[in-house]
Amino acid sequence: MNPRTFVSFAYHALRMNGQRSYRVPLTINVQLLLKCPFACLYCPQDHNASDRLTLDVLRRTFREAREMGGQRLHFTGGEPLLRDDLGEIVSAAKALGFFVSLTTSGARVERQLEVLKRVDQVQLSFDGPTETRGLLRGDAAARVSQMAVDLFRENGIDFWTSTVLTRANMQHIDWVVDHARRHGIHANFVLMESHPEDWNAATPMPEAARDLLPTPEENRTAVRRIIQLKREGAPVGSSLPYLEELLEWDDYDQLSSPRESPRYRCMAPQSQCEILANGDLHTCDWTLQHKAGVSIIEQGFRAAFERLPQPTNCNSCIASCYLESNLLFSLNPRTVLNWTARLRPRLSRGAPPVATERVRGPGEAPVQ
Repeated sequence: MNPRTFVSFAYHALRMNGQRSYRVPLTINVQLLLKCPFACLYCPQDHNASDRLTLDVLRRTFREAREMGGQRLHFTGGEPLLRDDLGEIVSAAKALGFFVSLTTSGARVERQLEVLKRVDQVQLSFDGPTETRGLLRGDAAARVSQMAVDLFRENGIDFWTSTVLTRANMQHIDWVVDHARRHGIHANFVLMESHPEDWNAATPMPEAARDLLPTPEENRTAVRRIIQLKREGAPVGSSLPYLEELLEWDDYDQLSSPRESPRYRCMAPQSQCEILANGDLHTCDWTLQHKAGVSIIEQGFRAAFERLPQPTNCNSCIASCYLESNLLFSLNPRTVLNWTARLRPRLSRGAPPVATERVRGPGEAPVQ
């Protein structure tokens, strides 16, 4: 993150903390499409649903958002690398000065390398060892994700891994962290969500996904281990306040709660929003579940943002992207320090990160 963007984030965050009526779309999640070549067992998305975010709509949206003070665009899917116009999308965002990040499974990564070199930060979905990745995503996805790691390193692309914690991979937390250490990157972790906005009485969660959903104690055991590794200096990207919030959460079947957090206040209504592939704008996961969105295609981004329905009786959540952002924009000191270090530009932009080796304990198998 360049100094100018950092200062802009800091200015808006300080003003938001002192003036609750002050709203700026600092960070915008953009679901570029729903299509994906894989079928992850824990993913609720309908990959055949229609997409409406054309390049012209996105360009107009980016301009309006930037004029309003927007600083970061995060592209998701589906699989964003499937868009043939991804290069033009990234160019439009970068030309306006946005910090651009992107989440990918690694599909088509070899065709989009030049585009990804212009992305500020890439998050790679990564579920653990090859067999586990194959179980959760399919054999093709398992191969692609490791190929993406190798290609990112060879081409000097800034990235970290993101692991959804399920009953199938919780026993591999140390493996994922060791894999990150060997490749000179950081590992992030998120809890598997029950997705009440998608899986409900009308469309119940598939049995295969239900079997992966951890119990509350399994979640807490996993998070305790990640916290321990983080405190020992392991390359865990997730901030300690974020992990502590996950550990102390009351009901893992609910993404949000009226309970106020001692570590942050909800900043989503002031600072964040999400654009779905159909063009609907939402504030956060709470409004996705409870309210209709506002179309940026019909009304434009500025008008849609001003008319956004806001969450009610909701003061905290464990939706991963919103939780870390809430901590950051609430100026939680440990989270600010954590992400300042994570997003600091590398001294040698083109060189792959240098891996560091760790002495294995007695009987511990090498990372593969």
